[in-house]
Amino acid sequence: MEIPDAPNYEGRGLVNLIAEIEARHGGSPAHQGLDADLASALTTTSTTVLVVFDGLGSHQLAHPFAADLAASDVGPLDAPFPTTTTVSLTTIATGRTATEHGLVGYTLVDPQFPTVVNTIHLRSVFGEDIGIDPDTFVPGDRVWERLATAGVESIVVQPGNFATSPLTRMLYRGARFEAYHHPDEAVDVTLDVARHPGRVILLYLPFVDVAAHVSGQRSAPYSEALRVVNTAWARLVDRLPESVTLIGTADHGHIDLSESNKHRIPQPGDGSRTVAGDPRALF
Repeated sequence: MEIPDAPNYEGRGLVNLIAEIEARHGGSPAHQGLDADLASALTTTSTTVLVVFDGLGSHQLAHPFAADLAASDVGPLDAPFPTTTTVSLTTIATGRTATEHGLVGYTLVDPQFPTVVNTIHLRSVFGEDIGIDPDTFVPGDRVWERLATAGVESIVVQPGNFATSPLTRMLYRGARFEAYHHPDEAVDVTLDVARHPGRVILLYLPFVDVAAHVSGQRSAPYSEALRVVNTAWARLVDRLPESVTLIGTADHGHIDLSESNKHRIPQPGDGSRTVAGDPRALF
């Protein structure tokens, strides 16, 4: 079996992109910034818009509905390991690797809590409230808090139904929340808040990830999701002023797996085995 390379955290990883953005805005990043060839592709302005395309890996840019995104591509970055949304978004929010911030899988075992934790909902895997405090579940400060110390306002633009979610509270402490309810509105809200200098704005677009999980990459919903985010990107490229730096990244990519490549972990007869971590890796 071929063992993939470990992710690069030394200049070509998502964590280095966040460090690069933070450093350019006067923050105190926990890691080094991007390698010179990638850093040189970014302008330095008083306001940065970071668009996070959930689930849109670099190999997926070959899709015909991703032409504008592909035209803007300056090179791949490595996602943190494991390559799942909550791990990567926590890396974005903290500027630290999974080993450092401690959220190491879609589900995890924490001895403070009586059962396996679902890290998207911050509840048990059965949906029960197990007393998690979103403000303290991931220790340490957030990028947005460090930027505030440097006089920079951080704004997260997300779907409106995320406004009061535990994950939003956990990730975006120190940032202002702005809601959207349609992809076109996402762009309009971003353009509006980007008019002011001295801001770091994160626009989160979940559509590709949802379509890939539900329908797979060969489906019509997946193609439509790509069309939607490609259109959003093209509008931002066209309408944002030169006084704003626009950056796009994924949090992870997708690979469709056949049923023959899925392996269920057997349970003992008494059902006593605790299974947690991430489906992409056996811990």
